[in-house]
Amino acid sequence: MVSTCAPVDYIPPPEFAKAPTWTVEQQTQELERRWIPTLMNMKKPIFFSPRPTDVIIATTPKSGTTWVSHICHQLRTKGAEPDFENQTPDVTIFLDFVPPGINSDTMVQPGEWRIFLTHHEYDTIPKGGKLIFCFRDPKDTLYSNYPFQDYMLALKGRVSLNVFAEFYTKIVQRTAQSMRDLLVWWEHRHDKDVLLLFYDDLKEAHTECVRRIAKFIGVYCDEETIARVVHTTTHTEMVRHQSKFDFHNIIVALAKQLGDDPPSEAVGRVRKDGGQSGNGQKHLPMEVQQGIDQEWHDIITTKLGFADIKEMRAAWNKELHTLV
Repeated sequence: MVSTCAPVDYIPPPEFAKAPTWTVEQQTQELERRWIPTLMNMKKPIFFSPRPTDVIIATTPKSGTTWVSHICHQLRTKGAEPDFENQTPDVTIFLDFVPPGINSDTMVQPGEWRIFLTHHEYDTIPKGGKLIFCFRDPKDTLYSNYPFQDYMLALKGRVSLNVFAEFYTKIVQRTAQSMRDLLVWWEHRHDKDVLLLFYDDLKEAHTECVRRIAKFIGVYCDEETIARVVHTTTHTEMVRHQSKFDFHNIIVALAKQLGDDPPSEAVGRVRKDGGQSGNGQKHLPMEVQQGIDQEWHDIITTKLGFADIKEMRAAWNKELHTLV
């Protein structure tokens, strides 16, 4: 039996509860119709020539894109209170969805360096700038994508977690692709223009990761500045400024394209109960988790020997401490 329960940390906008139900077949069809065109943007060429000082943050969706980009921006402003209206496109540009009339090559951003975001794979990202890759546990990424895509694609609670997980892992194969991306970035982890981060390290060693990002970008910050940047990039502070990280302008355009009414309430990229670790393992169906574990074994363990993401993180942190 297919569960129709939404994640425990997700409260859909009120009007979503009024939406008619869909059969399992309709759920899959609507995911194909609404999501695949968006995913295809990750395959389109990026026409962009980075400057040496440009910072390009590359992640799988829902793996720390907004968080890392906000850390980079706060390093630009020395931890000042955010004064932008919407992070993208006011102070960063998402290279996969460049707004009409904006030229990524010539655009001006506040501060001494520019920040760009992408979900492209390593091989399709224009080189010449500084690349930051952040990887998150695929189970948490899947689980976090569920409420986000419900909002982004105006699904209105009509797609169950089970159907979404099946579509995510088997039809569009996002978990396997994220692991293949990780494999490539791992090979480049010692490149001078690459910084490899793990999402759970950002959570568990926030201050240390902010220092690493600052050093990689090449900005000097005293401890007082580092403390301000850490404070302004906590989940609590970002939730306080939730509307500044909203994709509502994109949602409205996408809903119009799909012939739907957009939701009246924004969920966006920073949710009050989002950003947590371990929810995938707690709430995803066991057969989905077993499938993801098998993908990890086939893609990562067989080539690198790491039994799971914790082993990989531990190995990378050990390497980092020997490099200091």
